[in-house]
Amino acid sequence: MKRKILLILVILSLNASMLFSSPPDWDPIQGTQYSMVVLADILLYDEPFTGIDSCNIAAAFGPGGESDCRSLGVWQPDNPPYWDGYWYFTIVGNNNGETITFKIYNSNNDSVYNCNEEINFEDGTTIGDPVNPYNLTVGQISVNCLNSSTLGISTYPNPFRHTITFDLSKMQERVEYLSIYNIKGCLIIEFTDNDFNNSNILNWTGVDSKGNSISPGIYLYKINTSIFTTPGKIVFIH
Repeated sequence: MKRKILLILVILSLNASMLFSSPPDWDPIQGTQYSMVVLADILLYDEPFTGIDSCNIAAAFGPGGESDCRSLGVWQPDNPPYWDGYWYFTIVGNNNGETITFKIYNSNNDSVYNCNEEINFEDGTTIGDPVNPYNLTVGQISVNCLNSSTLGISTYPNPFRHTITFDLSKMQERVEYLSIYNIKGCLIIEFTDNDFNNSNILNWTGVDSKGNSISPGIYLYKINTSIFTTPGKIVFIH
């Protein structure tokens, strides 16, 4: 009887091990002399990827790929009303200028994903902060302009590196203003109808209202006319 019970327990244990996910064995390298800090939020196909589930993993890697892990992200929980949750990376290395990439492990489907963004390693620097973290994204980021084709709105290229064009020339209504916000909803810059030079075409070079270059990530825009308001998303990359 005891043997039967033991055998059943062994079988159940083996079956259970097959049901549970197997997170990757990412182990940060040792013996480095430099470090930098990145505070980031992560969107997985437009949905927040968090560390609320302790089995989720976010990590940074050097040029050597998964065998060259430079940091495991530490999830920092929400602290209302000051900040939303974010990932804290202490990235290590020996050589400035190296390309750092990011990956995530999603425990919900036992899958590893590559983030779209990459940064250059620079000793002693900090990228992002709790209120305005660096934006990491996974997968194709949807633009989802509300009725954009019907309204005659196009943005290209998207994602963009240097300049993005808002082409509203096919719209029937005159643009009153176009506002651009960061992912937290803070206004970055606003353009009025005078900025469109009577053509309804605007070229934006990725600077804020003070002339400072914006950080890579997802940005929201809102177009207002006398009849309607429509939102959309754009992505700025290195």
